[in-house]
Amino acid sequence: MEFNSGAGGVEAALFTNELVEMYRLFSERNGWKWIPFEIDRIKSSTTGVRSAIVSIEGECCYAKLRFEGGVHRVQRTPITDKTRIHTSTSSIAILPEPETPELVIKPGDLRKETMRSSGAGGANVNANSTAVRLTHIPTGISVKAQDERYLQVNEKLAHKRLSAILLKRQIDQIYSKYSGTRKLQVGSSERSEKIRTFNYKDNRVVDHRLKHSISGVHEFLEGGEKLEEMVEMLMEMALEEELEEEENEQKMNRSI
Repeated sequence: MEFNSGAGGVEAALFTNELVEMYRLFSERNGWKWIPFEIDRIKSSTTGVRSAIVSIEGECCYAKLRFEGGVHRVQRTPITDKTRIHTSTSSIAILPEPETPELVIKPGDLRKETMRSSGAGGANVNANSTAVRLTHIPTGISVKAQDERYLQVNEKLAHKRLSAILLKRQIDQIYSKYSGTRKLQVGSSERSEKIRTFNYKDNRVVDHRLKHSISGVHEFLEGGEKLEEMVEMLMEMALEEELEEEENEQKMNRSI
């Protein structure tokens, strides 16, 4: 799961931090394992997050979270400017991790580069080549990992993330043929349209795909029953769309 603050400066970073915490609590509620990979915080605040990458492991976690990807918007009076309501955004991307990365990446399609880490981490990190960059040659997609102290661990993390990105591309290709009829898309931060708005003035969270709102912004951000309710509604909507697609395909086959 990847988070990136968008328009709104410091306020967007504060909102991104709230989203990270919301999904951490939601993961805890569902009994999932929450593993932070990278969290880039703004220097002026310990609660502002520019970007974050976390791994979530557990039963049905992808099925529940796959439609959380996209642009999330917040409308409120920020602490940095009390004179008017600001609109800030944060984008989320959901990347499924394949159980066997080798099925996605062929060894001959990888190029590996090692280098010294540019971050803090002690003498071992700074003196030795512990960072690694993996490039998938056919697509040109490159991933770097440098947070851990040992090269082998960073290489494993980079391989895992690259596999997830490539698997996500495969899933997007499968779903692309339905893009004209589906209201729901498997989440990607690349889409510019908003999927959800947190409106503090009206104290409600609106999902623009469901055209449905839930009252209680603060309660929603606690990652509890209100978020669970919206997630279940999205899963039901996805099932209805899939059943409708199957029915349409059967009608087309009968008419041929």
